[in-house]
Amino acid sequence: MNDILVITVNYKNTIITENFINSLENLDTSDKVELIVVDSASTRKTKENLQSLLRRSTLKTQLIDSRSNTFYWGGVALALKTLDINYANGPSWIIACNNDILFSQPEFISKLIKLDSTKYHVIAPSILSTKTGENLNPCMTKPSNIIDKLYYSIIFLNPITGKLIHTIRKMTQKLFYNVFKKSLPKSGKIYAPHGAFMIFSKHYFTKGGWIDDSCKLYGEEITIAEIAKRNEIPIFFMPELEVLHVAHSSTGTNWYNWFYHAKETNKYLKKTYF
Repeated sequence: MNDILVITVNYKNTIITENFINSLENLDTSDKVELIVVDSASTRKTKENLQSLLRRSTLKTQLIDSRSNTFYWGGVALALKTLDINYANGPSWIIACNNDILFSQPEFISKLIKLDSTKYHVIAPSILSTKTGENLNPCMTKPSNIIDKLYYSIIFLNPITGKLIHTIRKMTQKLFYNVFKKSLPKSGKIYAPHGAFMIFSKHYFTKGGWIDDSCKLYGEEITIAEIAKRNEIPIFFMPELEVLHVAHSSTGTNWYNWFYHAKETNKYLKKTYF
């Protein structure tokens, strides 16, 4: 197995995955990478398209197809279960990411390989939104406070009032970002990495870390943060590693879908981790 294992999940639109693979192939030292593509809710067409893509790829690749919809984090868990990795002797780094990611930094892999995997157990890189230019990391520098918990308690009472409150909060956060963005941490330990792209040292797993895919959508940031916290595993924001996020290109946005999935996830997180 190669030094770096990259796991991504395809859902219906294989063009997004093709763009992802092309950007990954263009990196220097891409020969150090093994790519695993999970085809979620696989159809004959998506499977054939992905098989063709992977055959043409210069990377070492493997396709795992699932007729059921694994969702993102479930797809990552399925890949790790299928591979049955001996983490002690496995790849130094495991990257779990959305397929709507583009590698904009040619030296991304070489930079990652130079890092000490015994020190940096979980890494949150810069994830720059192609829509807003905003850096999605650090996702959370600290655990949720009383105000955050109150917000989530109120927002999930009703989808209509919840949308209004959610919109107001987003506007407030945008204002805060524009005014105070220079004061955000430049690097160092944080509470939670953004779920779109997470980098795990193999030591995250050897020290007791795991992938909790109990939620269909969302929540991967909190589960990783709390699992890491319980096992005394540090999470680092490292802005010198950078990728692009093509915002919502794979899933789209629908308020009611988001509301009910997020409500279910919030209920599970409260029960399991808080």
